[in-house]
This record gives sequence, structure tokens and C-alpha cells, in this order.
Amino acid sequence: MNIYSLMSRIFAGIALVILLYGFIIPSVGFNGTLERIKDNKVEDIPSYVYPLWNFYQDGRYASINTQKEARSNLKKMIEISEEIGVPSMPVWNFSLEAPNYPKEAFPYGLPVYIHFDGLSGEVHEMNTINHYVGMAPMERGGIYESTLAPYALVALGMLFMIFLTYNNKFVNRLMVIPVLLPFIFLGIYAYWLYWFGHNLHEGAITIKPFTPVILGDGKVAQFTTHAYPVIGFWALLAISVLSLIAWWLKSKSLKILPPKKATMLQHSIFVATLLLGIGTVVSVLKTDIEVDTLSKISTLIDSTKVKIPVTVEPSKPTKEEIEAITKEREDERKEQELKIKALEKRAGSAGKFKVSSMYKSNCAPCHGASGEGSVGSKLIGLNKDELLAKLLEYKANEEEMHMAVFEYLSDEDLENLAEEIGEFSNQ
Repeated sequence: MNIYSLMSRIFAGIALVILLYGFIIPSVGFNGTLERIKDNKVEDIPSYVYPLWNFYQDGRYASINTQKEARSNLKKMIEISEEIGVPSMPVWNFSLEAPNYPKEAFPYGLPVYIHFDGLSGEVHEMNTINHYVGMAPMERGGIYESTLAPYALVALGMLFMIFLTYNNKFVNRLMVIPVLLPFIFLGIYAYWLYWFGHNLHEGAITIKPFTPVILGDGKVAQFTTHAYPVIGFWALLAISVLSLIAWWLKSKSLKILPPKKATMLQHSIFVATLLLGIGTVVSVLKTDIEVDTLSKISTLIDSTKVKIPVTVEPSKPTKEEIEAITKEREDERKEQELKIKALEKRAGSAGKFKVSSMYKSNCAPCHGASGEGSVGSKLIGLNKDELLAKLLEYKANEEEMHMAVFEYLSDEDLENLAEEIGEFSNQ
């Protein structure tokens, strides 16, 4: 083995360690856990998942509403029904803020972290706001890619192992895949941002189709948005650079010393790698079948399809009709502005009124931090029984404006909310 071949293996080995630690181990180990939590099948979660999530979550972003003792404790997070994100390295951060968001309540704005295999951060809170501007839930973005991520990451890990094992020109050329990894992510991310902004449903606030900012600061309605890379992207960039160097060194090595016939040891390592990879893929597939991943994907896709109305070529309007349409549009514009300001105000005050985190996340953005009403109706004065009956009716009938909320709440949660709101008039 010459020096170029040795150095090539060292650089590729470092890249593989980063890939394993930051992406493969947490992605494969946590696969299916969120689905089991949502399906109330916590007992099916393997025991190793708890220390795995706790380890990776230590030092990560935690909502201000989350109890401190629960922030790196998956079991506690499940017990108190807090929002749980995937543990792999976050690659990109998207955050939203408005002038009325108090820094003491939202020091980081409203952040959501994009991972290869899912999301973390204030996902449910962001979904609640997005719902009222007609955007699909964030889980809809990258739905195919995040599902396939564990399989793709395992295959990439196997590629590195084969590259480390053999001196082969064909395998050497395959290193272009990890070299392009950060750019592949950016391409997928940009596509889904475009998809979100151009597949808008009818919401409480109407906005024109747009593409959210990919990198830097932007504006959506009256909200300021920020999008920047985080630690996972720099890890991908490191893998890319290390892979490129390893590729170049191996190519130089093969020119100096043509590859020899593979030894029995090399073949043994390859077989062991292949068996480990196949076993891991089978385990991931078994989990996906158990949690019925394909059915959940299909349901989410169907629920977010934009209905295109059938249009008929209109006749030429009269002068009076034009004036009426102009006045109607101006009235709608003013109404939208009032709704936007009201929504910002509600979001800004959500951290000040002493209510449960469940009410703050699901109800405050539209009904006000104390139930005083804004975009949504006034809740103060309603008693528990009539409110619970209305909530259960909405849920049973899949009432469109509230489905983004009901998706995450059980009947027991609704009863707790009704009881809490019923006490507002006494505060």
C-alpha cells in the first residue's frame, strides 16, 4: 500500500465516521418512533431509542414551554405530550418572527430545523400559523426523501466501506455521490420551498404564490423569515471535501500502482459489510411496515392536494359590475390586513398569558392568548360542556379550519382544553 492509498483511506474513514455519527446511527435508530408515539403505541418503542434520543438531544433547541427536566428525556417528553423532533444532525434552520413576538417568549423567533429524515423545533406551532395562510403542514415537504433517508444513508455508508476495502476505478468514481451530498440537499430543499409557496390552499389570510427565501432573510405577509445552514450542513460539507480528497488520492494511487487482485481478507470485509447493510435495511423496512408508513404518506398527500375549481369563460362585465368588483376587492384587502395584524398580535402575546402549552400552541394564534378572540371567535364566557361538544363535533366532521389542530389532539386533550378555556372568564 503506497502513501496515497493510505491517506485516501484515512480521509474516507473520517468522512464515514462523521456520516455514521451525525446521520446514519440517529436516523436508523429513531426510525418509526414518531409514528409509534402518534399511534399511542409507546410500548413498541425499542429500549435503545430512549438513550439514543437523549444523547443527541442534549444541547439542542428546546421550546421555552418545555419543562427543563424533560428537554433531554424522551420518556418524560412523551409523558407530558411535548413535541418531539428527530435526533439526527439538523441541516438547515427556518425561522419566523414578527414585530410583536416578544423576545422573552420567543428568543429565537419561531424556529424549525430541517433534517434528512424529518423535522425538529416548533413544527406544530409553525403548522398552526401556516394553516391560516393556506400552506400545507411542514411534514408534507420532503415526504418521500425523509422516508427514504435511512435507506439512502445506509447505502452511502456501504459505499464508503467498499471504497475503503477495494482499489477499484469503478468504486472510485462512485465517490462523486458523497462529494455532491450538500448540493443534493440544497436542490431538494429549494424544490420543496417552491412547492410550498405555489401549492396554497384557501386560508384565513390570502397571499399570492411565492417562493420562500432559501438563504438569508425574507418576508411572508407581515412576518420576517430567516433561513440559514446549521451544523448538519457543515458536516455534509466536510464529508464532501474529505470524499473529494480521498477520491483524488485514490486516483493518484491507482496511476502509480495498478490495483492488485483482491485478497480473501478484502472479500471477507466486503461480505461482512454487505450482510450488515442488508440486515439494517431489512430492520428499517420491517419498522416501516409495522408503523404503516406508506399509508400515512398517502393520507398526508391526499389531505394536502389543492382543489382546482372548474372555471367558465365569463362574459364582459358592465361598468357597474366592474365598480362593484373593485370595491369588493378593496374591502377584502383591508380585511386581510386587519387579519394579519390580529394574527401577529395574538402570536406576540402568546407567551405572556398564563395558559397551558397546549392552548398556547393550538388556540392562541387565532383565538387570542386569553381567549379574547381575533382571527378566530371569542372564547371567553363559553362553558366547558358546550365548548367540548363543539370541539368534538368539529373533529367528527373534519371541520377544515381546525383539522391541522385536531390531527395532534386526542379526545382527552380536547376535554382538558375545554375545561381550561371554561375557566378564562374567572381570571
